[in-house]
Amino acid sequence: MKKPLLTLLALSVTYTGVLHAETANYISTKQYGSVFFRVMQQQYLYLVGRFDDYSAQLELDPNNLSATKLTAKVEMGSLNLADSDVSETLISSSAWFNSSLFPIATFTSDSAKVLSENKVILEGELNFLGISKLWQLEVEFLGGSDGNLEGSSIGMHATGMINRLDFGMDQYRNVAADEVGIEVNVKFNRN
Repeated sequence: MKKPLLTLLALSVTYTGVLHAETANYISTKQYGSVFFRVMQQQYLYLVGRFDDYSAQLELDPNNLSATKLTAKVEMGSLNLADSDVSETLISSSAWFNSSLFPIATFTSDSAKVLSENKVILEGELNFLGISKLWQLEVEFLGGSDGNLEGSSIGMHATGMINRLDFGMDQYRNVAADEVGIEVNVKFNRN
């Protein structure tokens, strides 16, 4: 016996709704979070800087991590170092962050390679100093306030590496190494 068309349409709509119910949207909070860079300075010390103004949006389905999407931005003028004079030099100098011309760095992922049940490599476009490059960020999602990745909040620890020469930062190579490590620790609240 054939099912009426309306019943089939209703089942189809219900099924589609179930497929998309797992994806949740999250917004970053600065509570407990940090965005750092680390670069070897003059072969004897790692210079570590923290950016205090950042934001991100995350789409996450714990059952389908390959669909993960991340959009993030960092305000370059929010750099904080132990020595405020060094911070100001890095922020304003045309040889470094040149924040008056390039106030924001952004990352937009377009694919996710699943490494484990809570780890992915996000690949996408990093825009820094007006230059866009393909970039990878290795991400670990940590259980949130409800103890799992489906909770009302989750944590994210991520690391990446940039070569500053790729973004036109080619001066003072005797002062700072070319490779710069990035570390991100962010709390996300479900939207």
